[in-house]
Parts: sequence; structure tokens; C-alpha cells
Amino acid sequence: MDVSIAEIGTGQVKAGLRERKKLQTRDRLIAAALELCDQQGFDATTVEQISDAADISPRTFNRYFATKEDVVLAPIEDMIVAMANSLEAQPRSDNQIEALVNAQVQILGGQCPTGSVDLTRFETMNRIIQNAPSVNARSIELGDRKMRSITDLVAKRMGEPADDPTVRVTVSVYMALMHISMDEWRCGQVGSAPADTAVAADTLKSTYEIFRGIAKTV
Repeated sequence: MDVSIAEIGTGQVKAGLRERKKLQTRDRLIAAALELCDQQGFDATTVEQISDAADISPRTFNRYFATKEDVVLAPIEDMIVAMANSLEAQPRSDNQIEALVNAQVQILGGQCPTGSVDLTRFETMNRIIQNAPSVNARSIELGDRKMRSITDLVAKRMGEPADDPTVRVTVSVYMALMHISMDEWRCGQVGSAPADTAVAADTLKSTYEIFRGIAKTV
């Protein structure tokens, strides 16, 4: 039986030894690709080099990722899966913005089924995106996919169509809070210190509290 990475991450199946090995191989590929592309440039890095660093064959690489762009941008795909899991686990309430924030905080804290998010990988990925036009173009596509995925999840929770204005405003506010909090978090980073997910989570919570205070005055 073929089992997808998304199915393993969402707990749709219980990962056995074979599936765990697939996840480990995928993780090695992502780590190798990010390190090599960051150090020597995306265009100068080959699939063969990435495969060799991950101790697999180039043919095996293609079983996991169709292109170099996709392996470098894998953290975005992982975030989409993690967000689906974490948001599904949130209690039903009328405050969907808070549910989204709490879901993201749980992801940063490693409290969702798919584990924590490695912000260091996101920082590395973002540096590569800035220097590689093809990766940047693909990242825009994946960003749109992430937006659609979150919108569909919120629409389902609200019992409304995805194009309902309330759904769209909810998701837009959440995305704005995320962008602001991540900008604040990056500004607070000291030199090349390892990314601190706990600080990122606290920054998001603080940003949400600022929003709540402003919303009360409207």
C-alpha cells in the first residue's frame, strides 16, 4: 500500500517502519537541499549533489520531489499539513481568528500531530527565495495554495462558502497578524542565533492581543 507523506502527517494511517523511513529520507533531502543551495547558490546546486548528501540516488530523489524548487520549498508544504491538523483540533467557537492564532502557536510549540516547525529552515528557505527567481516564482504559487487551504478550513468551520466576505476577512486578518509578528520576531533576532520557536509563538500571541485591543475601539 502506498502511503503519502500528507497521510502520515495527518494521522490518517499509523506510520510503520517503512513509512517512518520515508519520512526520514524526505527530511534528509530537505536538510541537504537547503544547506547546499544556501551555501553555493540554487543554480549551482544539482539534484545529484543533494541526493549524494542525503545518501540516496537521484532516481530516488524524484520519488519525493519533482523539482529542486519543490524540495527547497518543502517547509511551506509541511506548514500547510501542520495547519490543517492543528486547526482541526481547535475547539469550535465563534472566534475563528483566535482559533487560527492558537493553531499556529501550537505548531510553533510542537503541540500538533505533525510536530514543531523548524524556523531555521524557513529562514534558510527565505534567503534562497530572495536569490533564485525560479524558487521565488514557485513560492508564490505555494503561498496561494496555503491561503486557499486555510480559507477552505475556516469556511468549513464557519459553515460558509470559501468566498463569503466573513471568511475572507477572517483569513486576511490572520495572515496580516502572522506577517506582522514574524517581522517583529525577525527584528528581535540577534545575529545568527538559532531561530527560537517559543519567542516566535509569544510574538504572535502579543500581536494578537494588540489586535484585540484595537478591535475593541472600532
